[in-house]
Amino acid sequence: MKKKDGYILDSTYPIFFYKELTPLWLNSAIKFLGFKTPNISEKFLYLELACATGINLIVNAINNPNGHFVGVDFNQKHIEIAKQNANEIGLKNIEFISCDFATFFDKNKRKFDFIVNHGTFSWVSPDVQKNILDIVSSSLKDFGVFYLHYMCYPASATLLPIQKLFNIVDSSIDEPSSKSVEIAKSLFDDLNIAGAFVDNPKIDSIVKTLNQSSEYLAHEFLTDFWNPLYSVDVHKMVYENTRTTFLGSANIVENIENISIPAKLQEIVKGIKAPDLKEYLKDLARNSKQRVDIFQKKPQIFSNNEHIEVINKLKFTLLPNAPKKGAITFNTLIGDIEAPKEVISPMLESLTKKDMSFKELLEFDSFKNNPLFLIETIFLMMNANYLHIISSIEQNISDDLTTRFDELMKKNGVNLKIHSKCCTAINSL
Repeated sequence: MKKKDGYILDSTYPIFFYKELTPLWLNSAIKFLGFKTPNISEKFLYLELACATGINLIVNAINNPNGHFVGVDFNQKHIEIAKQNANEIGLKNIEFISCDFATFFDKNKRKFDFIVNHGTFSWVSPDVQKNILDIVSSSLKDFGVFYLHYMCYPASATLLPIQKLFNIVDSSIDEPSSKSVEIAKSLFDDLNIAGAFVDNPKIDSIVKTLNQSSEYLAHEFLTDFWNPLYSVDVHKMVYENTRTTFLGSANIVENIENISIPAKLQEIVKGIKAPDLKEYLKDLARNSKQRVDIFQKKPQIFSNNEHIEVINKLKFTLLPNAPKKGAITFNTLIGDIEAPKEVISPMLESLTKKDMSFKELLEFDSFKNNPLFLIETIFLMMNANYLHIISSIEQNISDDLTTRFDELMKKNGVNLKIHSKCCTAINSL
């Protein structure tokens, strides 16, 4: 069978690790937003819907021995690879289930502290979207976290005619998905050379997208349901079906307008009081292509003093590829943001010598009496993979499991290593 419910089955999704799916990252983002989080230093349950070959779950299971991790995917080949890799590493706190979401909804009796879904919601039918939300509604604990990734408007609109081209080519020939992609790419190149897209201002970006692997493009473009969504519609759909509340973005820079919205548009956005309209204006201002939204069931907000105390205790470490001194230019969707040497260098030089808490970082002259400026700087550094929050459970993580994971990734030619201090994985140098 080549497709089921309009989605391809004959191609394996490539290995991609997303730091935003880790419990520590999600909890950190939520704490900065001012809300309490599930306690990941104690036992917790974590579910990934559409886990593919399970790389995110495997990283999380290694780094969170207190958690139990469940992955669901309807592609049997994905689950076979995931199980094989987990068994080779020797993981005990992980399980993979091969079934569709409707079946999982009917059979599952467990409640989860985290439910995540990445790379699926905009690529499946409305019925499958409803299955995802039904699972969240019935299986997410009170106070639990729901992460949802989806394509959104306005920027995804430029890909609509390209996806349609790939889908029609695939529907017109009796070939494997990878072959359909190659034929569609060749046809696109011919059309582009002949000037079919001369008026498309995003054509260079589209060409860059099409340079990715055939396996990725098959999953990206060959579905019969390819539907970018408006964030306001998603938020309404999620709330009506799950009664979870939208908190903010797992892409932490998007939670601060000063570093995610062009300066001329900030005043317009700030002047809007209606939450739905404001969120949509942010998408317009950022020309958003995708979103990684965080929702929570029955969220609990910190008091002002509690919030200050929690943030002050967060500790940070420099990641291996971070600059050690000097100025930094952060490349963002709204353009380059400059961090002058006199602002950022003292922070970098101190962090090269020791890990530091938020409270300690506030002592630098650049940040005294200006915690928001420090938060903006931290978010930009975390977004650039220069800085990360430190886990409080590093001492419980198995060195043997970490070593086996690193060896498995090396054997498979994947540039990824466990970084236990931060309960994540990073590109190996």
